Amino acid sequence: MPVSLFGAVMGLSALCFAWRFANQSWHFGSIFAEIIGGTAILCFILLVIAYVIKWLRYPISVETEFKSPVSIGFFSTVTISLMLIPGIILPYSYVTADIIWLIGITLTFFFAWFVLRKWMGKQQLPESAMPVWVLPVTGTLNVPIIGNSLKFAGAHEFCLMFFGIGIIFIIILMTMIVSRLFFQAPLTATAQPSLLILVAPFALAFNGYVGLSGLLDIAASAFFYFCLFLLVIFGSKIFLLPKCCPFQVSWWSVSFPLSSVTVACFKYGERQSDNVHWILAACMLTIATAVILYLFVQTIFQIWTGRFGRVVEFKAPPMVHPELLGTS
Repeated sequence: MPVSLFGAVMGLSALCFAWRFANQSWHFGSIFAEIIGGTAILCFILLVIAYVIKWLRYPISVETEFKSPVSIGFFSTVTISLMLIPGIILPYSYVTADIIWLIGITLTFFFAWFVLRKWMGKQQLPESAMPVWVLPVTGTLNVPIIGNSLKFAGAHEFCLMFFGIGIIFIIILMTMIVSRLFFQAPLTATAQPSLLILVAPFALAFNGYVGLSGLLDIAASAFFYFCLFLLVIFGSKIFLLPKCCPFQVSWWSVSFPLSSVTVACFKYGERQSDNVHWILAACMLTIATAVILYLFVQTIFQIWTGRFGRVVEFKAPPMVHPELLGTS
């Protein structure tokens, strides 16, 4: 079981929030959101148990994942899940949500610090700059998503600090990753869906900024429309999923970005109420729900039939040096 499967918890949690917004706007009833939220919590518990067992039985496999400059980024899906799950629990227990959130942001901070030190302590190959690189550091943008709803002293300052870290590192890491996409060999077909990860930081930046400032100003609109622009560019990668046979855990990388954009659409629609933005929110909710349902059913089917376990390795393609190319 690869650690990247915790991305399913992220996708389900964000979809729960999206359906809660849909209930507030259109009065669908809360049952859909709470079932999805309960599923996210159950998946997290089961995945933690499964990964601990893997750690005990196959420590070398876990060590290999952790030492890779690419796959190490997926370990942040665990800490991000710990920051999102409190949002599911919050309506039922403020104290429990506060405790889990504080654990999540503490682990996120130290993990981001560790990964940055690791990357800077050793020369990285340009082709190693993959979309998953945004997870450890810009994952800090998840802090205000739930933190803005917490009432204990200091929560707001934590949100501001982590938002500042994440928003600056969006610029740094996006520059590196886009440069890699332009000037290095393209990603393999099975890794192409992971490009949708690049949409999530700007959806989170919009959600966090609006939550912290309470404003829908030019900065908020810039974050929102840029994330939609990236979604248009990379959204076609969703259609590559059926071509990546058999089922790949990497498919779950599209779930959280889709759900995050859906939440952003609802927030924008609440403040800029017109038919266009509400239709956009409805379309995104439908797409995100359909894709995550498909991924969930595929995952259960693969586990049930004993075919689950083939993992995509996010390796950079071999570089071709110009001096090795013949000239005509």
